[in-house]
Amino acid sequence: MPLTRMLALIALLWGCYFLPAYGEDAPFGAGDPMPGAIDAPLEGATPLPEVLTAARLRQSKFRTPATVTVIEGRLIRELGLLNLWEVFRLVPGMTVGVVRSGEPVVSYHGTVASDQRRLQVLVDGRSQYNPSLARVDWNQLPVPLEQIERIEVNRGPNAAAYGSNSFLAVINIITRAPQDSHGVELRAMGGDTGFRNYYGATGDQVGNTHWQLSLLRRESDGFDWRIARDSQGNRIGGRSDFRDGYENTQVNLATSTDLDGANEISFKTGLMDIKDLVDRETGYAGFGPLNDPDETGLDGYAQVRWDHQASNRRFFHLQGYYQRRDREKRWRACLDAPTIAFLGDLEDNFCGDANEDLKEQRTQIEFQQTHLLGNQDQLVYGASYREDRFESETFFNGRERNHLTQVFANLDTSLTTWLSANLGAMWEKDRQAGNFFSPRGALNIRLSEFQALRLVISQANRLPDAFEQSADWGYKARNVTPEDGDIGDRRLLEFRAPGGLEEERILSREISYILQTPLTHGRFNTEVKIFRDSLTQVISGFTNIQEWNLENNLALTQQGAEIEATLDLRRNYLRLSYAYFTQDGRYTGEQEQDPEAQERLLLLESRLNARNSGSVAFIHRFPDQLTAAVSYYLTDSLRDRKFERIDMRVAKQWQVGTGSLELAAIMQHALNDEPLYNRDNNFDSRNHYFAEARLRF
Repeated sequence: MPLTRMLALIALLWGCYFLPAYGEDAPFGAGDPMPGAIDAPLEGATPLPEVLTAARLRQSKFRTPATVTVIEGRLIRELGLLNLWEVFRLVPGMTVGVVRSGEPVVSYHGTVASDQRRLQVLVDGRSQYNPSLARVDWNQLPVPLEQIERIEVNRGPNAAAYGSNSFLAVINIITRAPQDSHGVELRAMGGDTGFRNYYGATGDQVGNTHWQLSLLRRESDGFDWRIARDSQGNRIGGRSDFRDGYENTQVNLATSTDLDGANEISFKTGLMDIKDLVDRETGYAGFGPLNDPDETGLDGYAQVRWDHQASNRRFFHLQGYYQRRDREKRWRACLDAPTIAFLGDLEDNFCGDANEDLKEQRTQIEFQQTHLLGNQDQLVYGASYREDRFESETFFNGRERNHLTQVFANLDTSLTTWLSANLGAMWEKDRQAGNFFSPRGALNIRLSEFQALRLVISQANRLPDAFEQSADWGYKARNVTPEDGDIGDRRLLEFRAPGGLEEERILSREISYILQTPLTHGRFNTEVKIFRDSLTQVISGFTNIQEWNLENNLALTQQGAEIEATLDLRRNYLRLSYAYFTQDGRYTGEQEQDPEAQERLLLLESRLNARNSGSVAFIHRFPDQLTAAVSYYLTDSLRDRKFERIDMRVAKQWQVGTGSLELAAIMQHALNDEPLYNRDNNFDSRNHYFAEARLRF
């Protein structure tokens, strides 16, 4: 392609950034390639893979306005991955770690590690981004690995489709439909580290209604040991047992009813009983627990969706959901001498009961309509309204709530036989933060039947969460000894956030190359992405009750390259991912900070950054239903630590009447003794072994 034409296309792309735009997913089966469409595969070729997340439309990768990684549920199970958060080591540019007392974190392009403030996570359209403390509870998500149909990861900002917190990436977890879940499935896994997973599900059809009921029990002892600490919480060397496991039980019900061929009603609901074991010596300096401050809770959700197909070219859905998250975290504590000195007006030491209880609930309703315009052109638009409520005596000194209204649109159109454009935008009104507009423009250049070039520019915002903006943090002691009525009526270590934080902003630019080649017995796919992202007004600082200095004080420039490739043949599957990433930053805050303090803030926003990361996975399917898989994971420069692990899984399946029995063995081998992200996350051995049995009928 001549250089002048390329420069003209890039100029047009930048122009798209300033244009007003029009802008989820069509029902499965909708949006099939039409005669003459530029995405139509060659006759006899394997159909091109399609994605749903990038623009809320069903599209081939040749037309998406973003780079999207697709991980099939079958791949997760064949590789022997035990935890949902570990799946994202397969995604270029994603890093994972464990913070505090066994809390997994997942990030795309790094930045802050303790809370995932810049990542949107969806499960069947329900946001799992907790509204108050801006966390994603990976161990408690209401989605068993066994029920995952596929995971789509939109690698890049996507506020144009999903709103303000879709800042660096969007993870969309799609579960299997009840129509595909008939019969009975029983699965049990266990091994060292105290890991145990028990899953049972049954499904059938009654009239026009398909249904599935599942039960899951998960347990883990977590890491073996951490570095010992003194009474002030300071590490003093040596080993100490690490109490960081969990015990979770969840039950889920899903139904789907075909009313008349043009209308479908689906319903999902579930309950989760939560128990996280919390180490008493991690993060409680000043009000340290005398007993184990375990976190317990009961979570629940209910979701209903109506899909209506008005014609072959127009369909819409209306959905609403409610979810609730209740947590109790209580312990008995005695104030230490430094804390008493900090308070300044206490004469004697005392003990009392403290808590970090938290209740959250979210209600959302959404309407979305899709039009197929011809020649594979598509238009989607819609609106949603969401209300978040949360209550905590400790973190907010009572109740808080917020409202969010969104209007979005996205247009996917063919400009010529070799060029398509995608224009999308979202307008949002947040009760606390105000109005925001997030546009995105993309050009997809079809170089041949099997190759395309994608140019994308997008803007997104990340709103300060409730804790950052309006924390009212303090501990109230009850059952005080020795008795003191004055202490029992007051909040201790009290702090109120000053507020006044503005939204974070990102301007993202991306060039991607896509190759999808059909083979005689499979397909070869590869995608290469080069990016440069500019983050401004980044909120950074420490959020400890005795050290709080949040401010819009950093500007970051992130750039690098990512590649993923798959070779999928009849009996062999090979997958490769790699990412190279760099980040530069500068201090832009108003508070006076010496160079050392500024550097500390920049380091704070690079705790999950990795210069090099990647994975290689190979699966071979032998005759007689024998499968072997090996995978390798690498993350270097992650907090100056290197993570390397090799996983192996061997599975054999037998037919048992009309059903099947599968037995599998899994081994994980760490290639070094480095702790996982944090110095406290240590195992006694580099090798871990697990066994699995699955019965289906």
